[in-house]
Amino acid sequence: MVRGGEVERIELSAELALPKIVESGQCFRPVRLENGLYRLISGQNILYCRQRSPHELEISCGKEEWEAVWVPYFDLKSDYRALCETAEENAFLSAALEHGRGLRILRQDHWEMLISFLLSQRKSIPAIRTSIQKLCGRYGAVRRTAYEEAVFLFPTPEALRKAEPEELCSCGLGYRVSYVKDAAEKVLCGALPLQDLEALDDEALFDQLCRVRGVGKKVANCVMLFAYGRYERVPSDVWIQRIVEKKYAGREPFSAWRGAGILQQHLFYYALKHKEEFTK
Repeated sequence: MVRGGEVERIELSAELALPKIVESGQCFRPVRLENGLYRLISGQNILYCRQRSPHELEISCGKEEWEAVWVPYFDLKSDYRALCETAEENAFLSAALEHGRGLRILRQDHWEMLISFLLSQRKSIPAIRTSIQKLCGRYGAVRRTAYEEAVFLFPTPEALRKAEPEELCSCGLGYRVSYVKDAAEKVLCGALPLQDLEALDDEALFDQLCRVRGVGKKVANCVMLFAYGRYERVPSDVWIQRIVEKKYAGREPFSAWRGAGILQQHLFYYALKHKEEFTK
């Protein structure tokens, strides 16, 4: 699979669907390469993998790295079915859950998610990916992989604090430059110790994130769900609002659901793939 690298086959404890995860709007740097091969990045770690079945992956790392880095990344030890069992299913929710089988809530890097969702405001998913790719290419450290690729890691807070505003604008940041600068400054001065925030309850974590310029309810909830694994947080955008209006008569159902963030991701993915149902 990977020239010069290790190849392992891993049996998964939970069903996983790489194509759905990559297209689900929660991550912006995983890419599909050739012949069903995917490249994913978590911090300093780069993984090439190929899906063999819903419960089997071919991977480019050893089992020790898989257990330490990628099992948490894919959140494979969480039982989503048990978490979501309190949701009262209707025909729409049942269809969305079936359509999204294999979706996982990725546990991504705190800093990367904060910057990614700051950039996401008023941007489409392809535009977000393009901005992040440019940002990594200009400011991220480069790694040469076993697949003979030069892969750029996500820029550090130091790199983005030093970056010239006009250069950041050239990466498609626009008015979000001041948001990125403020986030970098708060992380570096210790006002926003992202790793330490893991210990906070949901409301305290939300309040801390909202101290960053440009972080509102949606961005904070995205970071909480996709970096901190807070399953009860429900990021709401135009698609979720359309779902609530068209499928739930304007009454949001999430407050009654345990694991609402997981269910929200399935509904969001369904809407992305069935846009015609929600744009008529």
